[in-house]
Order: sequence, then structure tokens, then C-alpha cells
Amino acid sequence: MTLTEARNYLRSELLMVAAIVVPDQTPTVTQDLGPVDQSALSDDRGHESVCTITVETGDPTTTPDPEAQISFAAETLESRGWKVTLADVTEGHHQLTARREGYDLTASAKSTDWHLTFTGQTPYADDL
Repeated sequence: MTLTEARNYLRSELLMVAAIVVPDQTPTVTQDLGPVDQSALSDDRGHESVCTITVETGDPTTTPDPEAQISFAAETLESRGWKVTLADVTEGHHQLTARREGYDLTASAKSTDWHLTFTGQTPYADDL
């Protein structure tokens, strides 16, 4: 698998899960970085090694229920083969992390906001 194929797979997986968790809304890709060099922030130059994608969804017409959203996201991800870990709630911020076949994912929601955010990263190019 190429890095571009891994990116496309991750993007479709994030959009699919977001659409399942919030079925009456259309998820939006808000960030799609990649393929990029993982050392880009330190100004090292190297080959492209990773892709990061963020997808947001939510229903602005409902009262935020981040606990229910994150719980349903965890169930959905687990049913699709992801190993999910729920984080402790901190100041109304609910979050999970998930991993599958070298892909990493986080989902987060806040009690003060209706947005549900999924961010994923592909495996490093050398691991594909």
C-alpha cells in the first residue's frame, strides 16, 4: 500500500464513522495534511512519511451530549475493528483514542460545543 492509498483509506474511514455517529449531518473534512514529512516542524527535510486528517460533524440544533457521542463513537469504532481507549473526562472534554493496523485516531467532544471531531493519522510510510 502506498502512503496516498493509506491516506484515502483513513479519510474514508473517518467520514464513514462520523456519518454513523451523527447520521442526520454531513461530516466535513477540516484538515487533510499529507503526505508530509513528519519532521517538517523542526525544519528537517526528508521524504514524505505520514498523513493527518480531521473530520468534524455534529448537530447544531441539539443540546450537546458529548458523553453519548463519544460512547457511540467508541461502539462504532470497536465494531469496525478499532481498539478503543476512553480517556477520563476533563473539564467537560470527552475524548477517546483508537488504533488499528498502525492507524491512530482520536475523537473528542465538549459539553459546551456541538462539534464532534475525529482526527486520524496514517502509519508511517516505512510501516506500510
